[in-house]
Amino acid sequence: MANRQEIVREIDKLNKSVEDASLRKEEALLELGIFIYKKVREGLLDNEEINEKCESIIGFDHVIYDSKVKIDKFNKQLQGIKCSCGAILTPEDRFCGKCGQKVEMPVDNTEYIECKRCLSNIDKTSTYCPCCGIKL
Repeated sequence: MANRQEIVREIDKLNKSVEDASLRKEEALLELGIFIYKKVREGLLDNEEINEKCESIIGFDHVIYDSKVKIDKFNKQLQGIKCSCGAILTPEDRFCGKCGQKVEMPVDNTEYIECKRCLSNIDKTSTYCPCCGIKL
């Protein structure tokens, strides 16, 4: 019969084995979830129950996408607009303070459409929605 120390060591080994297997299982489930989610986003997996579960994730994608678009706009404002001479201009500038050239603010002529899945405004020339990944 095994002594108490041997039993405790065996229990510790088994607990470590359970912990390791549980961690590997979590990683495998995460990988499976990401795989299935990508298939749903690509329109390659159409299952009502799975689609329902993915809706909240698509909502998170929408928040992430909209926030990144706003961050990009703010970063562009912080960087300012560059004159052809290289000087940094602000949107309020009418003329360049370095070379005197009249400031022509760039105009965004991009045509946008609304994604039918996530309702994000996206470039009309896009093949896929950059927010939810659905093929347009």
